[in-house]
Amino acid sequence: MKIFSYLSLAFLLCLGGNVAFAGSEQCAELIDTRCQGCHYKSRICQALGKKSKWKWKRSVGNMVRYGAKLSGPEQKIVIDCLASAPAGADYVCKE
Repeated sequence: MKIFSYLSLAFLLCLGGNVAFAGSEQCAELIDTRCQGCHYKSRICQALGKKSKWKWKRSVGNMVRYGAKLSGPEQKIVIDCLASAPAGADYVCKE
């Protein structure tokens, strides 16, 4: 089973930045409707591929404390999406 996981990961990495997170459409919608109210997507896009999942969790938690309207499940979707998105991912950065 581990071999299959490693092979799957290697395959996805070979495809490059065109691979979208499984919930990328929902993630993009949440970013468009809940995050862009306070700042531009360019700020989010600059951090893609640089922040760990833990750092995204901290950032999203801070935004919720500042007033972003994201439920617990929505926060998880956004955190997982942003943590797995490669730099410049279209489904996050596209205006």
